[in-house]
Amino acid sequence: MSNNDQVRNAEKEAVVLLNQAMALAKASTSNSEHEIIQALDSNLKLWVEIETSLKSAKNLLPEDIKSNLMKLSKFVERMILCKGLKMTKTDFDCLVNINMQISEGLVEAVKNNLAREEAFSLLKCAVDLSNARENNSTSDLVNALDNNMKLWVYIKTLASDDKNPLPKETKGNLIKLADYVSSRTLEVGKNVECLNQKALDCMIMTNLQISEGLMSKRTAC
Repeated sequence: MSNNDQVRNAEKEAVVLLNQAMALAKASTSNSEHEIIQALDSNLKLWVEIETSLKSAKNLLPEDIKSNLMKLSKFVERMILCKGLKMTKTDFDCLVNINMQISEGLVEAVKNNLAREEAFSLLKCAVDLSNARENNSTSDLVNALDNNMKLWVYIKTLASDDKNPLPKETKGNLIKLADYVSSRTLEVGKNVECLNQKALDCMIMTNLQISEGLMSKRTAC
């Protein structure tokens, strides 16, 4: 699953949580037993699905977030199953607030985690390039250059996607950087036996700077 797909899935889940919050808020003031049961049942099923998703190996959320969401899902499930039609207005407000808060934080959590993964990939490529040079290993250098090229092609593909939520200026800068790294990679790769040290230094520094920027942005969020 691509980064954009993960973000879109998170956005869809956020909308579902908000819709359930609205249904619960409406049910909390309703005199219709059917409407109350329907809202509680739908919310229960939603949180059971969330819990199932959290247990999946494909779920890329950090362990601390998954653990907290798991605790919340258990709390919601117990409240609904134990109280049912005996739910008070305060109980309903509690469920509504949980859904709204998780909805707001879900997309940001996914984006932050993706930023961390991309930062690590950039850092690893920079380290591999540096180690290959230090070890004077032509094969390691060729492999490191290839991996770095693939990473930046991937970054350019993401930045070029019209559905990418990043600001237009940021996407434009990433595309220019990707083109720059690609040209430098081809330049260095043409003659690895007589290494262009300056070009390699520029590639390593570019990765380190972008990696640092992604991590700083994630910390600030």
